[in-house]
Amino acid sequence: MDQKQGYFGRTKFPDSDAEFKTIRYTQQNVHDFAWFADKRFKVLKGEVALPHSGRKVTTWAMFVPHNTLYWQNAIEYLNDGTYYYSKWNGDYPYNNVTAIDGTISAGGGMEYPNITVIGNVSSKMELEIVIVHEVGHNWFYGILGTNERVHGWMDEGINTLNELRYIYTKYPNNDNMSDEVLGGRFHFDHLSHYDMSDFTYRVVAGMGEDQPIETHSAEFTGANYGAVMYSKTGLVFTYLKQYLGDELFDKCMQAYFDEWKFKHPQPEDFRVVLEKTSGKDLGWLFDEIIPTTKHIDYKLKKVQSDENGTSVTVKNVGQVNGPIEIGAYQDGKLVETVWAEPSETKTTVQLKTPADEVRVNPSGRIPELSRENNNWHQSGLFGKAEKPKLEFLIGDNEPAKANIFWTPMIAANQYDKLMLGVAVHNYGLPFNKFQYLVVPMYGFGSRRISGISEFSLNLLPARHLKLSRFGVSVKSFQAAESIRNGNTVTKIDAFYVGIQPYWYAKIGNRKAATPISQTILMQSIYRFDKYHVRETNRVGGFIRYDFMFDRPDHEFSTRLRTDFMTRLNVDQPEQFGRSSVEATYRFRYLRNKTKAWVEVRGYAGANWLLDQKMYDNLTEYYLNLSGANGTQDVFLEEYYFGRYEAKGFWSQQRQENMGGFRSTSDYGTNKDWVASGNFYMQLPVLGGIFGVFADAGFFPDPFLNGTIQSAYDAGIGMRLGKVFGLYFPLYISKDMDEAYESTNYTTRIRLTFQMNLINKPLKLGNLF
Repeated sequence: MDQKQGYFGRTKFPDSDAEFKTIRYTQQNVHDFAWFADKRFKVLKGEVALPHSGRKVTTWAMFVPHNTLYWQNAIEYLNDGTYYYSKWNGDYPYNNVTAIDGTISAGGGMEYPNITVIGNVSSKMELEIVIVHEVGHNWFYGILGTNERVHGWMDEGINTLNELRYIYTKYPNNDNMSDEVLGGRFHFDHLSHYDMSDFTYRVVAGMGEDQPIETHSAEFTGANYGAVMYSKTGLVFTYLKQYLGDELFDKCMQAYFDEWKFKHPQPEDFRVVLEKTSGKDLGWLFDEIIPTTKHIDYKLKKVQSDENGTSVTVKNVGQVNGPIEIGAYQDGKLVETVWAEPSETKTTVQLKTPADEVRVNPSGRIPELSRENNNWHQSGLFGKAEKPKLEFLIGDNEPAKANIFWTPMIAANQYDKLMLGVAVHNYGLPFNKFQYLVVPMYGFGSRRISGISEFSLNLLPARHLKLSRFGVSVKSFQAAESIRNGNTVTKIDAFYVGIQPYWYAKIGNRKAATPISQTILMQSIYRFDKYHVRETNRVGGFIRYDFMFDRPDHEFSTRLRTDFMTRLNVDQPEQFGRSSVEATYRFRYLRNKTKAWVEVRGYAGANWLLDQKMYDNLTEYYLNLSGANGTQDVFLEEYYFGRYEAKGFWSQQRQENMGGFRSTSDYGTNKDWVASGNFYMQLPVLGGIFGVFADAGFFPDPFLNGTIQSAYDAGIGMRLGKVFGLYFPLYISKDMDEAYESTNYTTRIRLTFQMNLINKPLKLGNLF
């Protein structure tokens, strides 16, 4: 490679001059400095007059030639950013503002007094946003001297407020900044830069994973560092600006700047200035929003409109007692807006306008998580019901619309054969408080409707629980095609229906980041099975507690679970109870180019109640060293291509639970108890897809009381996350090997495919 080529090899470095020179720069009232040099730089010079004093400030943009396309208008971005930040906060006190094009590892850009370095960008708009944001740090990190490690929101968050304001001020119709995927087919193409910050916060908070704005920078999770310190702070201070009005808010910010520039203010200093200047009690902001994760939710309760005006009653159903914006509409146009002062329960306001539509939070500037209770319209049977809007695939949950998404579905199993149908749901972004998914499908083999559905209500308690979800799942699929009696094959009617109410919760408070996470799931079931002429009705449930300790190179998790089920058929009495514990430790033994983990798991389970007075040969309640097969998944927690298959390829599709063996033998299936240990090590090739495994299991001999049997296997495997696994045993202990009816090696290969997409709450780590 040519040594003179740099930065992607696209622009050569010129030869260095033989002579040396010394350049000296001085600047008063700065607490940090940086300098940059590159012989390839193109330099643009500009000038901007400050809005209050009229003083001229020189602006500089320096960039490498191959980035000219993006940087050719950089002086405009510097001038506009310096002008607007000065107008809203106070005039820039220095004489120069400089932006440098450079490759950095600190994200989009890194600020220093008077100068900022900007990383690689992919568009002019992205460059403008980054330049304006980084230049804006001069006011909060630089001039005011905020301690952004301790109170990061006073710098990054207030700066984000100004960045958002800059974009929607300069580009008031910026409704095409969000969705470049599939040409807008995800229905996000109408969203603005402000909307994307709003989405970021509401998605994280909707999963119960947000943290307080007032959190030390080192204590933020990776997702919350951006979603809360940047986005949420920008949103809540935009809320304050909307409430006070631009003129009064600017007066407050300029008073703060004038009083505290070069003095390192604290949060209490900021609050004193804002309250003194505005004349408002801002306890709802500084006592309720900033130091906690209390969520905002206002509900339109009652509307009475006639020729004399409109009376509106709004109820606070959230956890923050803040001011409430209410808007009156006529023929789809906003004609009047009033603000209700903070109230703990409900408040009534009078608008002068006879309205045919009323909205709470009409500007969208109040960062409510749930907005489907904000609307009233005079037309229609149900005044407070949102107007439905049908869209393909997925999209955003639009204000004043009940977005209904639909997607064609295709599926298959051993009995229904090919299934075609449609999924109808409201799983838009940000998440709704009430969510539903209905997926009916026609099975061409069973000639019946099969499918799944789920309905859930998500609550975000103020303390003790991060998230509380109440829901019900419904599943129904074909259970068999036919029965064979000698040479006679008879088509039969066989299917199952499961109705599963549940409660799921994330335990803990949404405060400082912690490596510990805890969840609890309580799930019951009513299950109806029909197999030819036999019908079975069962009810039961289980409770499951999960604990995880997660560090960068170590993960430890444990699960405690207790199950119970009883058959309702009087002529077929049956009861079952089981308790189990499992623990898994994972260690990352390689961290460089290829990351690889070692996993060790232990399991122990015992049936403490197994009363089968009829059908004693059934093994569906037995413990299995190789994990539950389809019949042993009595609570219908997973999906199987062949739920009732005992032999063949589809019989191997089992979830990795119980004994967790990677072989397919039923040896070790036991009605009393089993214990096992499992080992898996990713190999440092091809991204860790391949690995080696070993399993050991123990169980009581069913014929010799007091005698313990054992089983072992080992081999190689292939994994794709936690969804797909393919395992090739190279060693199987003698008794386990002899339990196979066939000597064909393919019957020993195990396939796992875990595909339950409902009642599987999203985890933050899967998104960020």
